[in-house]
Amino acid sequence: MRKKAKILLISYLSVLIITLSLYAWAGQAGLGWYRRAANESASLAYEETVRAVQSLAAVLDRSPYATDSEMCDRICCDASAGAAAAESALATLPFSTWELEQLSAWLNTVGDYTRSLCGQGEPFTPAQRQQLKQLAAQADDFSETLLGLREELQNRELRMDSREKRLRNVGDETGPLLSDALLDYEADFTPLRLRYDGKFGGGEDARGGLLTEAEMRSAAADFAGVPESELRELLDYEGADGRRCYQVGDRELCVSRAGVESLSCSRLVWEEKLDMDRARRAAEDFLRQRGFGETELLAEEQSACLALFRYARVQDEVLCPDCVLRIAIALDDGSVYFFDASAYRPEPVSMSWPVDEDGARAALPEGLEAAAVRRMLLRSAGGKAVPCYVFSAADDQGRTVEIAVRADTGKQFRIRVGAEG
Repeated sequence: MRKKAKILLISYLSVLIITLSLYAWAGQAGLGWYRRAANESASLAYEETVRAVQSLAAVLDRSPYATDSEMCDRICCDASAGAAAAESALATLPFSTWELEQLSAWLNTVGDYTRSLCGQGEPFTPAQRQQLKQLAAQADDFSETLLGLREELQNRELRMDSREKRLRNVGDETGPLLSDALLDYEADFTPLRLRYDGKFGGGEDARGGLLTEAEMRSAAADFAGVPESELRELLDYEGADGRRCYQVGDRELCVSRAGVESLSCSRLVWEEKLDMDRARRAAEDFLRQRGFGETELLAEEQSACLALFRYARVQDEVLCPDCVLRIAIALDDGSVYFFDASAYRPEPVSMSWPVDEDGARAALPEGLEAAAVRRMLLRSAGGKAVPCYVFSAADDQGRTVEIAVRADTGKQFRIRVGAEG
């Protein structure tokens, strides 16, 4: 009996050992496959980065020789697409993009700058040609660096990074990494600072202001309706705006040198005692008491026990839909639960309307009958104020179409197509 038990035990152990061996072999084989796939994917991403930057450099090299607006537009479109492709490929490399923030920012700026030059209706100005020439020189240098690093990768003088986290001293490869080489290049890379009407062009500041820190604290106390002694400072931010955050009870306020930007409340709202009409009146009373000028309600909705409203500033009967205030009213007691004025610009803007409504209507496509028109002050990507006639219509599919036409040139500025019905 004892002999039989030993035989069974040995048999079970043998089966167990064989099973674990096969499992380990299969796992090792699978791990090797995943490692090869990851390495091939990383190599492909780097090749795409090299090709995209080469293409971008080649396009920018052509910019000094473009003499008509059509060719300038074509070059700018190709350059913007090339910069976007390079940024996308760079982001898929197996290391964090933030480590190469200067190069990523440069690619984003090149794409945004060339996109802003599209459709200007005239050839490049001398200043624009000079900026494009400088960008071309940086793109050429970046391209040559990537080609050199590719050769070092092929010669195994560099090794590709990996996102795999291995145990210490287990399968570690030696040698400098591609990410380290790119970081060394970025350390000496100085992006060109551009001033233009675009997202990254250092356009108009959304909210200017000259309040001192003492005045900012006083403004926060007045806004909350409490003495300054009840304010507790939470955070302060560096920079021109010098924002400060304060807490009073269950409310938090954020103040910049232009005034109070936001207010939020942390308490829970369980009951719904007010309807939307009373909440709307409470929101408008709050805005009026805090000194906000003429506004117009853009949208409202109810979320649980909160009423949410979005208002836009109105100047001389001209709607400013990009200059907005957001406010939430608690439906239990009518208090302000949330307030945001970070996108609000109180300063009046000088406006002129050299093109009349009939002249602007000529920019609409044939067959589209505008049902309504409104004068609005829109903002460009760089924050520049643009007076426009905004026409609303319905197309043959029943969708809402909104076309904005510039009041200074009579050309289309923005087109939006809404949902059907």
